[in-house]
Amino acid sequence: MLRRTALVVLSLAVSLAAIPAAWGTTAVERTESDLIQESALIVTGHCTNLRSQWVERTLVTLATIQVTEALKGSPGATVTVVLPGGVDSNRRIPVAMSYPAAPQIYQQEDVLLFLVPEDLVAGGYSIVGFSQGKLTLATDPQGKREATQDLSALNLQGRNGSLRRGTAKTIQLDELRQRIRQTPAAGRER
Repeated sequence: MLRRTALVVLSLAVSLAAIPAAWGTTAVERTESDLIQESALIVTGHCTNLRSQWVERTLVTLATIQVTEALKGSPGATVTVVLPGGVDSNRRIPVAMSYPAAPQIYQQEDVLLFLVPEDLVAGGYSIVGFSQGKLTLATDPQGKREATQDLSALNLQGRNGSLRRGTAKTIQLDELRQRIRQTPAAGRER
């Protein structure tokens, strides 16, 4: 009996040790060129509204982005970005859904987004490459705009099958704009 109990406890410990690895999110790594070419829209903008909504049995957050600049495609004055997860606090028992390493946009955040049409919400867009297509915009100490892509919560699978942990990187916005415009097919709409 003691041996069986020890075996059950050991099995449970091994199972629990594997849980954090299962919680990690893995995405196929996209180069800057991939992001540009896969996008129907590339915009800079400011998040003016966030609201959660049920789409069938999935809770999503809709981020309204006031477009500042279109680097690819022809968006309207605003775009609706569909983010996985959200909070429904209108229920008797509030419900929240979250996805590890999912892209997040915050109220009043300035962003640069690589977007494709989203089928779940009419007129909505999703971010290319999960979190890879979302960059946060800020002003550096010298007064220049910079874009930061933070993939530190994401596991990236390379084209050769290798797996690595994502990192954060920052680039000057003017430099990124120029590279987007110079990438073949960057101006072509899908």
